Amino acid sequence: MTEPLQYLQNLQDIDLAELDLDSSTYELVQRLLNCIEALVADLNEAQAEIQRLRDEIARLKGEKGKPKIKANRSPGQATDDKPRPSRKPKSCADSGQRVPRKERIEVDREEVIKLDRGELPPDVEHRGYRNVVIQNIIFETDTVRYRLERVYSKSEGKFYEASLPEALQKQRYGSELQAFVIMLYFELRVPEEKILNLLQSAGIVISAGQISNILIKKHLQVFAEERKDVLRAGLQTTPYHHIDDTGARVAGVNHYFSTLCNPYYSSFFTHRHKNHDTVAGLLSLLEKPAEGEDVQPLTEERPLPQQRFSEPRAEGSSAEQKQLGDYVLILICDDAPQFHNQTKHRGLCWIHEERHFKKLRPFFETHQKLVDGFRSEIWDYYDRLEAYAAAPTEELKQELSADFDELFSCTTGYDELDRRIELTYRKKRELLLVLDFPEVPLDNNEAERTLREYIIKRKISNGTRTENGTEAWEVFLSLLDTCRKNDVNFYDYLCDRISKSYEMPPLASIVSARARDGPT
Repeated sequence: MTEPLQYLQNLQDIDLAELDLDSSTYELVQRLLNCIEALVADLNEAQAEIQRLRDEIARLKGEKGKPKIKANRSPGQATDDKPRPSRKPKSCADSGQRVPRKERIEVDREEVIKLDRGELPPDVEHRGYRNVVIQNIIFETDTVRYRLERVYSKSEGKFYEASLPEALQKQRYGSELQAFVIMLYFELRVPEEKILNLLQSAGIVISAGQISNILIKKHLQVFAEERKDVLRAGLQTTPYHHIDDTGARVAGVNHYFSTLCNPYYSSFFTHRHKNHDTVAGLLSLLEKPAEGEDVQPLTEERPLPQQRFSEPRAEGSSAEQKQLGDYVLILICDDAPQFHNQTKHRGLCWIHEERHFKKLRPFFETHQKLVDGFRSEIWDYYDRLEAYAAAPTEELKQELSADFDELFSCTTGYDELDRRIELTYRKKRELLLVLDFPEVPLDNNEAERTLREYIIKRKISNGTRTENGTEAWEVFLSLLDTCRKNDVNFYDYLCDRISKSYEMPPLASIVSARARDGPT
C-alpha cells in the first residue's frame, strides 16, 4: 500500500456519529471525508490503469501479465440475482413436491431371473419377485439398406419403382441422426469436431462438411419459418416483453446478439450495430406474414388474465413501416440508450438499478454503513412492490409512490451515494411502471437468463463465420429456449419436424396454449 493510504488507514473506521461536534465542524469534517473518498477513488483507478498498461507491455514483450484472481467470497454471501445486505437470501428451492426417483424412471424391458431349484430345499414355494431397476443406454448404429422393388410393364414399356418415405428422399442420413447432430451442437454445446469424432467412432461414415450442412443448411428454412410463427404467437401472449443484448463475433467482426422474450417464448437476433434504429427494426422479419395469417394488432384485446391494464397503440402505422413499438406495448430492459423511446411504456430493471449502489466502494467504514443501510432500504421497498403486484390497490399505489419520493430524495452526507440516489430518482416513472401495470416484472432477469445459453456457446465456438451459420444460431437457439420454457423435449421436436411426421403440434400453438393456461 502506498504511503498516503497508510496514513489514511487510521481514519478509515472514523464514525462521525460518535464524535461530539458542533454543526459547522461536523459539516467541515463531512466535506473532508467526501474529498478524501474522491481522491482515493481516483488513486485506485490510476493504479488499475497502471496495472493494465503493465500487463499490455508484458504481452507485447511476449510475457504474461498479472493473473486475474477473483476475491474470496465470504461464507453465506448471497450469490443470487438479488444480493441483500445483512439479510438471508431467499431460497430458490422448488416449493412443489418432488416426484420420487422410481416413479420418474420409464422401464423399457423386463427380464426374469429365476432361482436354480436344484440347490434349494424341495418344499420351496413361489412368493413373487423383488424388482430391481437398472438404467442403461445403448449407443449403436441403425444403418438400413432399403430394397426398392422395381417392376417392368411390357405394354407401357417402362419401369415402376417403390418410393422411399418422404422424409428419407434425397437423404443420406436418417431423421434421428440429423436431430441428434443438431441437439448435440445447440443444446449440449458440443463443437462440430467432437460431433464428428463421436459419430465416426460409432461407425457412421460422415464428413465434417456433411455435419455442417445438417446444422446450417439442410433444415434451416423449415425451422426458420416455425421460429417466425413462434415469434408472432409469443408477441401476443403478454403486453410486456424483455429485451437485452450482448457482444457477438461474425466472421471475426464485432456484432451484437439480442433477445426479445417473455416467460413463454424466446427469439434471438444478430445485428452489426447497437443503436436506436437497429432495435426499432428488430422485428422487420415479421413484416411479411405467412399466407392466410392474420396477425393481431395491439389494439385488439388479448384474452389473458394477467393483462389488466392494456392500452392501445397509436394509429397510423403502416405494415411496411412497422417498428418494435407497433408490436410491443411495454419493454422491460436496462437503461441502455438504444432502448429509450422504443415503445409506449418502458420498465426498468430494479436489479440493474441496485447494482449501481452495490458497485460503490467507499473508503471509510461510516460511508460503507450508509451504503449498506440504503441498499437494505431499497430491498425492503422492492418487497413492498412485489406485494403490491400480487394484490394491487389504489391506496397502496399512492402510498408506494409517495414513499419512493421520500426514499430517493434523502441526503446521507456521502456525496457518491447521494449522487446515485438522485440519478435513481429521475427514473421514477420507469421503475414504478408496476404501479400502473401490476403484471409487469420488476426485473429483467428473464432476458439475462435467456442470453446465458448464447454466451456460453460463444465462449466455446467464438462466434459464427457465415451468414447461414449466424441465422442457424438465431433460429435453433430461439426454438431451443422456447421448447425449454414450454416443457417440450428439444430432441423429440427435432425428430418430429425432420421426419415430417408432424405428430407434435406447432410450437406457436403450444406457446399460445401455455399463455392461456397461465404460468405453472
